[in-house]
Amino acid sequence: MGEAACVGKEERMSLQSNWREEIPEDTAVVGQQILAEDNPYRLVGDRVNDFLRLEDFRAMYSEVGRGAICPIVLSLVILFQFLENVPDREAAERAVARIDWKYALHMPLTWQGFHYADLSNFRRRLLEHGAERLVFERILEWARSLGFIKRRGKQRSDSTHVLGRVERMSRLELVWETMRVALREIERAAPKWYGEVVPATFHDVYVDRHSDWRLSQEEVRKGMQKTGKDGFWLLDHLDASAPEKVLALPEVEVLREVWEQQFTRRGGKVKVKSTPIKGKEVICSPHDPQARWAKKRSMQWVGYKIHVTETAEDDVKVQFITDIAATAANDTDGEATGDIQTRLIERGLRPTEQYVDQGYITGLNLARSAERGIELIGRSSLGGSTKPEGYRQKDFTLDLDARRAVCPLGNESQSWSERSAPEAPDDPERREVKVTFGAACEACSARSQCAPGKSGRSLNISAFYDELSARRAEQETEQFKQRLRRRSGVEGTIFGLTWCHGARRARYRGQDKMHLQALFTGAAANLKRISRAARARRECQRRARPPTLEN
Repeated sequence: MGEAACVGKEERMSLQSNWREEIPEDTAVVGQQILAEDNPYRLVGDRVNDFLRLEDFRAMYSEVGRGAICPIVLSLVILFQFLENVPDREAAERAVARIDWKYALHMPLTWQGFHYADLSNFRRRLLEHGAERLVFERILEWARSLGFIKRRGKQRSDSTHVLGRVERMSRLELVWETMRVALREIERAAPKWYGEVVPATFHDVYVDRHSDWRLSQEEVRKGMQKTGKDGFWLLDHLDASAPEKVLALPEVEVLREVWEQQFTRRGGKVKVKSTPIKGKEVICSPHDPQARWAKKRSMQWVGYKIHVTETAEDDVKVQFITDIAATAANDTDGEATGDIQTRLIERGLRPTEQYVDQGYITGLNLARSAERGIELIGRSSLGGSTKPEGYRQKDFTLDLDARRAVCPLGNESQSWSERSAPEAPDDPERREVKVTFGAACEACSARSQCAPGKSGRSLNISAFYDELSARRAEQETEQFKQRLRRRSGVEGTIFGLTWCHGARRARYRGQDKMHLQALFTGAAANLKRISRAARARRECQRRARPPTLEN
């Protein structure tokens, strides 16, 4: 028996010496006859001892306790699961039924496998011990040891959306479902307190899921008002007399956050916030409080985003994913740039050039990338100005040292002041300059086009104006446009991850689990690429081998 027998229980598991260093003879004979040398499963079976060792998992287990299923076996099964994009149950079945899987797992043909729930338990163990990157890193190190990845090479990054394992909900459905989930968990955790305090009407109203489909606006308004009052009543009684274990429930914390975001209470009166709540921390579903709503052009989704970075070399046929990470759906690409570079540098994968799309390019990222010895290559936005051509910020003459600005018609600025950037008020490196023209605009012939307001024209100048100006000038050159073509290859990688490995949809709930999914997806893609690179190398060596005379 494996770990499945203790699902939901805390049990000490010990790591046994249950990994076979050699492939069993029966499996080896069949596998070597039917599997090509560059087949991914044969490669793993032949070389797994080069990149995975039992010692890698030692810290995840106790010194004593019931023997655990070999973590190398579980790691590989999850890797193959993402390689073929199958669920846990089917992965466990394939591990028993497939000869290529048994060859890679070093198992005899008669091996009976394990319960599919052991895969979920093992993923949880990886997360609990901060080992979610282990398999991805070991596969990547294997590729580096084979000479497939250059030091200080070129890389490219892009992102794509991931749909969460949640439904899109209206505001009323959200508060209904939040109440239902919270009451269900409270009853499980403290049935006696629940029976004594919570009215039976609450159970009757919120025990089932509800939809506001076909409800009128007035019915929706009344439903929000009533649910808001019920939720505050419940929170008050929880704070007054509920056991500590109930107050510590994640579902109760979600209830508090949702009610803070959706309602106000003053003097005992509950009001629904009049406009839809905005902000990066707004909860969209109590089933996955970390899933966020986001919009990109015409597309809207609730879930996450993954950022993929891969090599981008000219003289190799196969590129490799060097970094992959999950973030909140409403985090911008620019916010992820620094973290991507930090991870690459820490792992000895600092690129000389990093090709990205427009979302990653900010003045701050250009400046900090240069400090790190990385040339960040991508187009910069020209800004969201609605002014007509000829009256945009780029048309003004700015002298930051002299604290002077001149408009296209020759009028000079009247004031020049520094202020904190609205998105980073505590960051001294991101202070902006505000330039105003004031009275200089009063008699200007172009005022109706440039500054129709009463106070005249003003400019907000980034602290990284020089970096942005240089990039905007550079990106118009033909040489830059030719260089940037290298970036587009990562879009094909993302297509493969989403269509072949299931990266478009979250398998699990929670950002930590989504990050684990992304890492195993990247590891599976790299395994496939190692196979292709090995085949290409062998073909190259075969062509380079001088011809021989046959007797």
